[in-house]
Amino acid sequence: MQNRKQIAEKLFLGASSVAAVFVLTEIVMKFFGTSICVTDGCKMTAQAARFGDVSIFLIGFTTFCSIAALTVWNRNIRKPEIERLINLILIVALAGEGFFMGYLAFRIHAVCLFCVTVFGFMMTLGILRMLSGERDVLAGFAALAAVFIIQYLVLPAGIPVNLPAHERLILFYSKDCKHCAEIMQELAEKKIAVAHVSVNEYTGFLKNMGIEHVPTLMVNDQYQKMFLTGEDAIKRYLSSCTQTKKPLTATAQKIPIPKTDGPTVPDPGTSLGVFKEPNLLTSPGIPLSNNGMCKEDEICK
Repeated sequence: MQNRKQIAEKLFLGASSVAAVFVLTEIVMKFFGTSICVTDGCKMTAQAARFGDVSIFLIGFTTFCSIAALTVWNRNIRKPEIERLINLILIVALAGEGFFMGYLAFRIHAVCLFCVTVFGFMMTLGILRMLSGERDVLAGFAALAAVFIIQYLVLPAGIPVNLPAHERLILFYSKDCKHCAEIMQELAEKKIAVAHVSVNEYTGFLKNMGIEHVPTLMVNDQYQKMFLTGEDAIKRYLSSCTQTKKPLTATAQKIPIPKTDGPTVPDPGTSLGVFKEPNLLTSPGIPLSNNGMCKEDEICK
């Protein structure tokens, strides 16, 4: 029994140390613009963090380092107070993991590889702690399950999308995208009413639509929804609208109204041309260039 407890304590120390190194590696890689995690769930979770994803990493790194340091200290002096402190930190950390797992499962509906790996480390530490005879850690697993279930009960079944419903034009932009700034300036100069929304708030929605770049302009008509991505495509659309509407106004004024005794029914095959929009739905797609767009999470200035 004593031998099993010593083995569990050694594995516990090793696992907490490896976890601390893992999180530290991610922090260092973030400063160099890369990441261990390459899944969309990682990006979506990072964008939701109030103070940035590094703040979450620092909490995880501090947690693992504290557990490892206290374990080493406890092996030398053996005090029950240190044992209880380790258990308390682990219980709180497991409850936090319940929140993160619930957020991934019921909020963004995506897998964050980094979060799942940290969750695995926490579960391993909890199991090893119980094998060493610390039954108090059961409270941590209970807290994890409770928080996860609460997330399931409270969070909506789908991803809520609250677009500016009454706006005809909606521009999704990023503050680090130079093309977004240029489009916003042109819209302001032409006095075109557009709702500006940060792409960070609608990452999941846009990814579900297959859109990963900004600027993206949404044409939000009642019976027609259309997305245009990239500075070139948006400028082409705005230019087409301007060029199309001017002659149409003049033409509409010259359309003769036939004088008949009864109501006139237009020929189904004839178009009056008054409400004509740029022929974007029937014409071939506009070839785009990557020079007019940026990745949602990319800094391009």
